[in-house]
Amino acid sequence: MSEPYLCTLDEASIKKAKEELNEDPNDRLAAVDHLRQWALQQPHMTCQTDTEFLLRFLRTNKFSQLNARKMLEEHVKLRCTIVPEWFGDVDPADPKVQKILDTGYVFCLPNRDDKGRRIVVCQMGAVNPKDKAISPDDLSRAGFLVNDAILRDENNMVNGFVYFVDFTGFTAKHLTFWGTETIKKRGQFFGRYPGRFKEVHYFNTGPLFEAMFTIFRSFMPNKLKNRNIMHGNNMEDVYKHIDKKLLPRDFLPDDYVGPCAGTIKDIIDDFKMDLMKRRGSILRDQSAFSYDLKKKTADIPNESFRKINLD
Repeated sequence: MSEPYLCTLDEASIKKAKEELNEDPNDRLAAVDHLRQWALQQPHMTCQTDTEFLLRFLRTNKFSQLNARKMLEEHVKLRCTIVPEWFGDVDPADPKVQKILDTGYVFCLPNRDDKGRRIVVCQMGAVNPKDKAISPDDLSRAGFLVNDAILRDENNMVNGFVYFVDFTGFTAKHLTFWGTETIKKRGQFFGRYPGRFKEVHYFNTGPLFEAMFTIFRSFMPNKLKNRNIMHGNNMEDVYKHIDKKLLPRDFLPDDYVGPCAGTIKDIIDDFKMDLMKRRGSILRDQSAFSYDLKKKTADIPNESFRKINLD
């Protein structure tokens, strides 16, 4: 049984949720319960129905019930039928997961930017493509584990994310390692994964990046296409968008003496500790999902429910 919902949004996030996401604190729980009842009535799928989880879909879709339903069902399909290998039985304590996190392939910076957003770093060249013990699916499992963990803080859900994707050390062997099919599978999460993805910054890109990005970009919604920012190999340009004080020491000039987020190793160690604290709920929640298209019946929207965005 999930814990009763207690709103943990700070004042700035409450204001932003109201202005940008159509969220009314007085109607929040009624909107969630409406989505919950719909989910529980679906004979072909099961999912988490706790308030915190369902709010991810309502907030992403600006409290439109119909759009939230659509994304929720697509999300369950993603987990259960499209790429189940990325979501099932992902244990933060798994030595393989721990190994991937230790490489610095993906991690979240500890502090928010001035817009309240969390910054996720992905170092595409961090993993050895010759390591037979790690597959592209393993990297995707670790990546979505990190994303799911971050979404558990509803302030992140409201304020959104900034991604910094570093292609330093990315070689032709990495491109072969990922393969076209995996890149295409990665594109399947658009429209199926809740979250406010505000900016994606790409650093140290080159011809190999272009080959990979051309495929990936074809799956992006137009809104996200306009949020991709290319920096070439110019970190000074990155600093114009991501304050130096938010970045790891490893990404800063040698002569920089101001505040920073610490070393990548320290940031990863702290993040892994936080993941382990959440391990029980992470494992429990993974078992909540199932999908069987053969059991699906016609879904007729209930348009009588108040005025909650049934567009």
